[in-house]
Amino acid sequence: MTLVIRHLKLYLKKPTNIILSFLSSGVILSLYFLFIREFTIKAVSDYGFNSQYNELFVDRLMTSGLLIVIGATSVLSIMFIFVKDRYSGLIKDFLVTPISDWKILYSYFFASFFISMMITIFVYFGIELFFLIHYQDQRTVYQMIASIFTIFCSNMIASLIILIIALFIHNFTSFSTFETLYGVVIGFFTGVYIPIGYYPALIRNIFFYFPLCQTTSILRTIQTGSITSQILKNYPKEQHHVLYEIFGVHLTFQNQVISLEKQWKMVFVAIILLNLFLFLYIFRKKYKKR
Repeated sequence: MTLVIRHLKLYLKKPTNIILSFLSSGVILSLYFLFIREFTIKAVSDYGFNSQYNELFVDRLMTSGLLIVIGATSVLSIMFIFVKDRYSGLIKDFLVTPISDWKILYSYFFASFFISMMITIFVYFGIELFFLIHYQDQRTVYQMIASIFTIFCSNMIASLIILIIALFIHNFTSFSTFETLYGVVIGFFTGVYIPIGYYPALIRNIFFYFPLCQTTSILRTIQTGSITSQILKNYPKEQHHVLYEIFGVHLTFQNQVISLEKQWKMVFVAIILLNLFLFLYIFRKKYKKR
């Protein structure tokens, strides 16, 4: 707990860290409203879906994906502290204290997870306020709890993934390069910048195994459920899969639609496997010392 507080204090010590974190979230949302929104609304109409709910559907669809991206990128600031501590040799100083390797490593995880949740939840409620004012569209308590829990799991996975990658990066330059690359590709991996159904089948099948692609789909299902039923009301069932699959509400693998239950299983398995990797890493490190 002491180390977690130490990491958070280092992060909060510089007001620019907080400003840049929220600014980057604002930039991501602005990019959507300026460049992606109209294209996606037109794409929905081009597939034959003409409804008064099209704009609401697209805004719910895309902001759901953007919340996952914001959570996934906001973990990077704390992980930069981790790389800095390793590079400066400070972690070696921690190791001579009674604090175990587990606590040292997971302190960075918990700190990055806390920051990502703080930023993402703030943005989430800001987005909900936008929908309430602009569309008079209000989520139920159940939908809000389900959305926050999905964000919780997604941010946990993102923090674990970045921590594992950071274990193999030993200098600032490499991490900065990775940070830039990660910020660019994460939106494509989750089907946020381009709807997942637009990718070739091979790419879709590869992205399917990326856990944040699953959490994006789950959050979209929660956020658009009542809207899609309104859009599809006057359309034959054979056409329903187009709206769901092309725009990444539902995921398919080898032409099979994956149920929400299976997606949640994949998310929990991903969390277990990532923690198992960290366990094996620490165990191997301890074994080498002997």
